[in-house]
Amino acid sequence: GHLNLFFLSVLGGLFLGLGALMSSQVGGRWGGTTGQNNLMFGGFGIPFGLMMIVFTGAELVTGNYLMFAILMLHEPTPKHFYETMRSFIISWYGNWCGTLLVASCLAWQSGVVATAYSSFDEKPPVFDTVAEMKAAMTGTGTWCSDGKFANSNACFLIKSTVMRLNMDWDVAVTRGIACNFLVSTALWLAQLSQEQISKIFSIWICIVMFISSGFEHIVVNQLLCSLGMMIGAKDYGGVTWGDMMGNNFIPVSFGNFIGAAVLAMIMYGCYHRELPEYIAKQKEIHTVKGGDVAIAMDDKAGKA
Repeated sequence: GHLNLFFLSVLGGLFLGLGALMSSQVGGRWGGTTGQNNLMFGGFGIPFGLMMIVFTGAELVTGNYLMFAILMLHEPTPKHFYETMRSFIISWYGNWCGTLLVASCLAWQSGVVATAYSSFDEKPPVFDTVAEMKAAMTGTGTWCSDGKFANSNACFLIKSTVMRLNMDWDVAVTRGIACNFLVSTALWLAQLSQEQISKIFSIWICIVMFISSGFEHIVVNQLLCSLGMMIGAKDYGGVTWGDMMGNNFIPVSFGNFIGAAVLAMIMYGCYHRELPEYIAKQKEIHTVKGGDVAIAMDDKAGKA
């Protein structure tokens, strides 16, 4: 039902939000080159969050884009269209609620990420004024690199949030398309994989590709941008919560949907039209029975 879908989506947002938080804590503090930072940011955290979602059955809106795009291609009925729209809306907001819990309670209030400047009284900021914050984070300011880059995770969140909220629509949509094409590929490969290690590797390699390349994922952005706004991006870059929705969340969501739909059309129309039957066949071929692994081999190769 609707309530079950919502709570599974909140759980999915929690998992991916925790993964994105870890990525910012590790990759955001990596004091190397841009390439090294991107690799560390993409390799540790966000892939773990998606693995937890896949293994637990939690809901992720970008995964629903793929599944329901396949459903509409397979049987385009008004009922399926309604189910598609319902799933998108509920899982989108559920994922955001989950990431907001991570951002507000586990990151901001807990103090694991420093609050550079905030107008909220609940969390005293590091800097007393916006001008002081900007001076410490730009030009000759050293706050971001002080203490062996102890505060660089906060600088990363603030500056990347401002960058994302000033992104042009065409850029956000394009990056969203590329992102969810890879994320949907990860989910597809995980579905076809039988061993847990195969699922882990399939997810990890695709997620590292999209993050290291700089593409945009709506649920990851829900965590990064929301947390960035809480710790100082609003005043650092003069951006608003409305900018977050209008300049990033909406176009990235749109791009993520297109990316999933493109992969769905390739999978369904060009590769194997009877996709559900194909998946079932692959599972049957690679099924583990009675402790012995049944190995499918070409007839010419003989039996193992």
